[in-house]
Amino acid sequence: MGQIAQIVAVVLAFGLGQSVLTPTAWAETEPDFAIWDVQLGLPVEQVPNSAAAVISCGTKGGPASIELASFADWAQCPAEPTGLHEVQFSYDDEKDYIARALESEYRALAGGTSMYAHPVVVAILVDDAGLAQGVRIITDDRVSNHDRRVAVVLSRNMKVRFGSWGLICEDIPLKDGEMKVGNEFIHEICRGTAADGSGQQVLIEASYLRKKGQDAISKDTQMVNKSYYESKTWVEVANPPYSPSEAP
Repeated sequence: MGQIAQIVAVVLAFGLGQSVLTPTAWAETEPDFAIWDVQLGLPVEQVPNSAAAVISCGTKGGPASIELASFADWAQCPAEPTGLHEVQFSYDDEKDYIARALESEYRALAGGTSMYAHPVVVAILVDDAGLAQGVRIITDDRVSNHDRRVAVVLSRNMKVRFGSWGLICEDIPLKDGEMKVGNEFIHEICRGTAADGSGQQVLIEASYLRKKGQDAISKDTQMVNKSYYESKTWVEVANPPYSPSEAP
């Protein structure tokens, strides 16, 4: 059994995903407009402002920066080295209230914006002409320790979603200062190209590790640093001539 599969087994052992919603209830919790509905190559204004609870400039998965009145204000967001502007948005909160009311364990909208029950940060990558040239999905670190620990599992769902893109995956070895989390270490990057001839590319990066300085035991208190680790899934889809970037 692979390392990510082992983590999936642990998640299932705790009963997550075992409750079943009726088709009607499931539809009620799905967002009216999700990140997958963004059509690359078209103006970012295609996205209805009403579909978002909050629109802002993104920070690669970190706290939102400048809040925007609409998607048409994308130029207020600074350009990344690629030349693209990251416009982050959260899904409509009303759907989250419905999901909570249903008390669904397999949540469609955990914390307002989620994917396969994982809380995520979603963003559109916009060029200087105002065209959507990519999308970015990152598991949200600002969640409970439990949700954060299993964030790497989302990469498994993404590999299934992009299974027809001819994914080629590479295991990245430990870098200077990085450490395993217990006996586990995952750092994998998968790349693929759309089979429809559009030239779109996808990058899926999964990581489960301790970064430099994230010691398992505090040197001061000798207590276990339970939250000192990285568990993350990073996904980018890019329209040519752009290429998806790796996680920072």
